[in-house]
This record gives sequence, C-alpha cells and structure tokens, in this order.
Amino acid sequence: MKQIPFSINTVKELHNCIEQVREESRSLHTASVLVSVFMDASKKEMLDDIRKAVQAVFPEAQLVGAVSSGEIVNGNLMDKGVVVNFTLYEKSQVRVLAYDFRESDSQKAGADLLAVLQADKDVAAVELISAGFHLDINPFLSKLSESCRKIVFFGGLADDGSLGQNGMVFTHGQSVHHGVVAVVFSGSSLHVKAVSSFGWKPLGRTMTVTSMDGDYCLRSLDGRPPLEFFERYLGIHNTESFLEESLVFPFYFERHNTVLARHARRCLGDGSMMFGADLKEGEQLRLAYGDPGEILDNAMEIQDKMASFQSEGIFMVSCVARWMLLGSDTVKELTISRHLAPSSGFYAYGEFMRNEQGEIMVSNMTLVTVGMREGVSQGRQSNIIPPAPKLKKHRSIMAHLVRFIEMTNRELEETNRQLKHQAQTDQLTGLFNRGETEGNLKTLLERTLRNGQEMSVIMLDVDDFKVINDTYGHDVGDATLKLIADILKKNTRKGTDIPGRWGGDEFFVILPETTRYVAAEIAQRICRSIEQATILPDGTNITASIGVVSADREDTPGTLFKRVDEALYAAKQVRGKNDVVVR
Repeated sequence: MKQIPFSINTVKELHNCIEQVREESRSLHTASVLVSVFMDASKKEMLDDIRKAVQAVFPEAQLVGAVSSGEIVNGNLMDKGVVVNFTLYEKSQVRVLAYDFRESDSQKAGADLLAVLQADKDVAAVELISAGFHLDINPFLSKLSESCRKIVFFGGLADDGSLGQNGMVFTHGQSVHHGVVAVVFSGSSLHVKAVSSFGWKPLGRTMTVTSMDGDYCLRSLDGRPPLEFFERYLGIHNTESFLEESLVFPFYFERHNTVLARHARRCLGDGSMMFGADLKEGEQLRLAYGDPGEILDNAMEIQDKMASFQSEGIFMVSCVARWMLLGSDTVKELTISRHLAPSSGFYAYGEFMRNEQGEIMVSNMTLVTVGMREGVSQGRQSNIIPPAPKLKKHRSIMAHLVRFIEMTNRELEETNRQLKHQAQTDQLTGLFNRGETEGNLKTLLERTLRNGQEMSVIMLDVDDFKVINDTYGHDVGDATLKLIADILKKNTRKGTDIPGRWGGDEFFVILPETTRYVAAEIAQRICRSIEQATILPDGTNITASIGVVSADREDTPGTLFKRVDEALYAAKQVRGKNDVVVR
C-alpha cells in the first residue's frame, strides 16, 4: 500500500501530480486505486477536470470526495484549496458506492450497503461521507450497526462552510446533495486502526431535553428554549454571529456509554435550535468548552498509538469547531503525526464513529484518525518522539483559564453532590430519607407497571423501641437504628434495592423485580438477623415486626403503602411481634 497526497490549485498541477503517481505505481503490483478529493466550494468547477484526468490514466480507479470547509494534507491545513489523495493497494480492493436518499430512503440504503458488507468476509473498513442538512442518517447507521464488529467505520458530514446548505459528495460519475457515499475497503491482509480525540469538557449544570421537533430540532431544555441558556451563561444571542460564536460551545452528553457532543447549526426565531445530528427527549445535556491543552495532549497520544500500529497511510476527519478553537495552532494538532505516514482528510460538521458496542453514530467536536497498512506490522514505526507542541501565548493564557474553570467546576460539582446527598439521606443511618424513598417508590412502581414486572416492598418496625430509649437512653436507641440499617444493607442488592428510613423506628425497603415469595424470604432473613444481634446492655435481644406485599396492577404508591402498613400491623398486633406477615 502506498498513499500519495497532493494539494493543488490548478488543472496543470493536477496533471503533474497524476504523472508522478503513474511513475510511482509502475514499481507496484497495484490491485486497486482510490482517489480521494476534498475541495473548497470555490473550486467546484475543477471537479470534471479531475474526473477526466484520473480516468485517462487510471481507468479502473475508484474516486470519492466532497466539497468541504477545510482540507488536510500531510499535516497541513488548506483553506480554499483542493486535496487529491491517491491510495494504491497491492492486495486489497476498494469499492465506492453512492446512495441518494431522494431515490432510496435511509433505511433501505443502509440495508443495501449492509448486504454488500455481509457478502464479503474480508471487509476491514468503511468510510462514509454524507451531504445534506438534517439528513435522515440514523436509519442508515442503525442498519450498518448490524455489520461485523471488526469493521471500522469512519468519515463525516461534508459541508461547504455555509452552515445549513446541503453541500455535495461525489464519485467518479455521480454527485449527491442529499445522501451518502461509502468507500468499502476489503482485503485479508488489510489492517485498520481508528483513534479519536475529543478535548471538550462539561460546564455548568445538567439540563434535560424536554421537547424535540423530530430528531434535529431542539425545542426546549428544562421546559425553556435552548437559546435562553446561551444568552444567560455565555452571553450569546441570536444575531448574525450566533453560529460562529456558539460553534465551540456544544452540548455534551453520554449515550450508550459513549461521550458525544452536538453543536447548533441554526437558531430559530422562537429560541429553538437546529442540529446536524440527533438528540432525544429525556437526554441529559450540559454545555461544554474546549481545552486547547488537552487537545494537543491527545494529539501526542494519537501519534504514539499510530507509531505502534505502523500505518502506511492515514485518513483524517476533524470537526470544524476544533479549527475555530485552535486557530493558527490547528496545524500543531495535525502535524503531530506528519512523520509517521502520508495523510489526507477534511473538516466536517459531524464525524462518524463506531463505539465498543458496535453502534455507528454521529458526534461533533471530534478528530478521527484512521491508519491503514497491508501486511503485518514490523514493530514501532518510528522511535522519533516529536516534542510536545506549545500553544501560542494568547491560547496558552486561555488554557490556564480553562484549567481554572475546570477546577472550579469540579469543586462546585462536589459541593452540589454533597448537598444532594444530604438532602436525600437520613443522617443517622445513612439510608435514604422518607422523601427520597417516597420518590423512588413512585418512580419504580410506574416503571414496574409499565413493563409488566414484579415489585415487592417491606415495611419494618422495631418492637418496643420506646422502651429501649426510656430504659437505656437515646445513645442505645440510635445504635439500635444504625444496627438495623446495616442489616438491611447487607440483605439487599446494592444499586438495585432501596432500603430507607421511613421515620422514627420504621424502615421501608423497595425490591424491584422481586416476587412476593422472594421478598418473604428476605424479610425472614432480616427478622432473624435482628433477633440474633445482641446490643442492649442487659443482653436482651432486639426484635422487629415486618410486613411484606407485592405490587398489583391497580396499585398507586398510596395503596401500596396502605397494604404493607396493614401487613406490618398484623405482624405486630395479631402475631405478637417478632414476626413477618405477607399479604
């Protein structure tokens, strides 16, 4: 495999580059050729010339590309130029496929491409380049997520820099303004490694998506238009400069254990916002800010991983917001891997990546670096470790301010965590207090009834607790309650069951996904454990009475509590204490 990228501005330069590649290809036994083209919108008139020139010399070559807002070649950033990258494969095959979503809907296109991947056991990677503002890409990606986990997916959403226009992706014979072009890399000796870099950190409080209009229009956060949060916390208003100012402050969230970001692409008159990638009602978002120092630290990690992989060619896709944040320091992020292998790529308004669960998704603010080679690795590619890049003075100052914000934010989060814990917790026993237990009962009962599951509850009362307090003092009474709390913790599932202090000497335990019979066994075990614990000064055993019930379809939190309270009363008054009654 050999990768040969060029930056050009004229057709004459193009012909010189093609001639150079032809000379170099004569020494290779070339099985397939991929030509990747990324160009500024002002250079679109060169596309036909590029197509014709490539076909004249390499008639079997596969061509793919896009109009983009920035181009990458050998660790350099081009602005308003053209990148033409030739990748020559000696053993592997490359196929370029186009899917116009106006002719074939998103899900069907995904199913068609999935069939291609399933028919070829040697597929190693797929590059996806899409065009189309608010393209319905999710059904397409969902189908592809069913493909073999070993396949690496990468690429991005192309845009001509106009933020909201459809852009364009293309192959040798087709231009697509509303769809996807896919490059399928296949070969038993083809090895691929993908590494991503983020560098954005959450800022401020968590907000809940309360209303969406489709997948891409965010109507409200915590019941308020999202613009209000940009105005309040960042001083960014819906003016002509909104997109430029807000682009580097995305929303940060987790989905399926993967950190993702979303930057706004348009603000509407009512304060709602349009995004290039999807959000879902109920997701928890926070605003985020970029850390220039961490971004460059991540670049050093990418360099080290790629050096160990021994790439023969590198493909890169980076979010345009990284360029806006780093400015002239952008090249320092790109050049960190320059000495490892030839590289090319483009700046996108959304990056495709695959998580550990095999899901293919869209993110923002990410740099995706993909190395390829044919054959086995010969060890570390380079022992040369470039010096860590240094930020320019004004961005160095910004990095220090970012550090200050991060530490202040951590301290505030810890304070809020402690306050929340105090508000939820009974100070004596460390269990949930009554208010939090009631809230959990309501939530879990609703979920149980909605999903048709089982749920049981236990209510416990210490026998003759007033006598213990009056005879031995409140210190012994407090120790008794702590002992029972410890017994409840030991006999319930951490992170699933919810033991709480209901008040005084009463305790309440919620047992999700638990039948009446299992709950009865747990209650008997708790009852015997309390009786066997000798804590009173005269050696007298402590006992407790317990009621157990399971939720019915007609139950509300109030009726469920009433029924378990009646079972507890029967255990204490009818059975004569130190017993369990199951209703």
